[in-house]
Amino acid sequence: MREYLHELRQQLTEKTAPQRRQWRNGDSLRLPIPAAPDNAGGLVPRQPVQPRANLAQHPTTASWPDASASIFERYWWQILLGGSLIILQGLLISALIFALRSRRVTLDALHDERNQLEARVLQRTQELMQANAKLEQLATTDPLTGIGNRRRMTEQINRELDRGRRFGHPLSLLMADIDHFKNVNDQYGHEAGDRVIIAVARALAEGVRNIDMASRFGGEEFVLLMPETSIEVATSAAERLRQEIAALEVKGDKGESIHFTISIGVAMAPPENTLDTPSTLVSRADKALYQAKEAGRNRVMCNG
Repeated sequence: MREYLHELRQQLTEKTAPQRRQWRNGDSLRLPIPAAPDNAGGLVPRQPVQPRANLAQHPTTASWPDASASIFERYWWQILLGGSLIILQGLLISALIFALRSRRVTLDALHDERNQLEARVLQRTQELMQANAKLEQLATTDPLTGIGNRRRMTEQINRELDRGRRFGHPLSLLMADIDHFKNVNDQYGHEAGDRVIIAVARALAEGVRNIDMASRFGGEEFVLLMPETSIEVATSAAERLRQEIAALEVKGDKGESIHFTISIGVAMAPPENTLDTPSTLVSRADKALYQAKEAGRNRVMCNG
């Protein structure tokens, strides 16, 4: 082995520069192959050294393999899977956008329907309130005269009694009745009698203060409630109303003139009297009215 290495070193030193350039250009280095030692030493025979390939000696038709083609051929299923996933994501995003848009359209429709329903409910509520107010007015108004009826007067007496006790004010009540009203109906007819009732109701309602209240209690009877009024002031107002009504004139069906009078009974509820109720106050005024009838009608009587 030492002799082989020595001979190789000697050949390298003896070569000329052109020969070294030829080696660098790819020529094979040919060295004598030393004889293999005999098998006595147990060594394996040495194989001859093959010359190295010279890249410059490759044919001109040789070409490098297509790297892109190789990558696609190797990873084609990963590329197809990735493209499929991208397409699937696009479809899912499109479906989500469509669903959100549909949901927004549905919500807008529900919102509009709710607004319309609220508007209809509000309109219906207002109509019901107006209907209830109209029913309440009909229930507490006399249809012939347009003033309050017995129910409305009773409720108002209750309120004024409570207010009078709370603030220490007296409450006076006048009960009026048309004298000989049956004769009016018999002589001039019921329509003429209705006109007489309407004339009396208008005179009572227009001849008092804003805080006072007139009502038709039934038939030809009327009640006038005067809050914060003593019995003396109420008696004076009753006398004035009696005179004004006695001066009225109503035409009959045939053009005849109808004159009539009223009798009035006056009662008062003092603020210190906590036992008074609408029925007791009306009852005292009715007794005073009966006294006025017994005394000859067309007069005012009071029951303190």
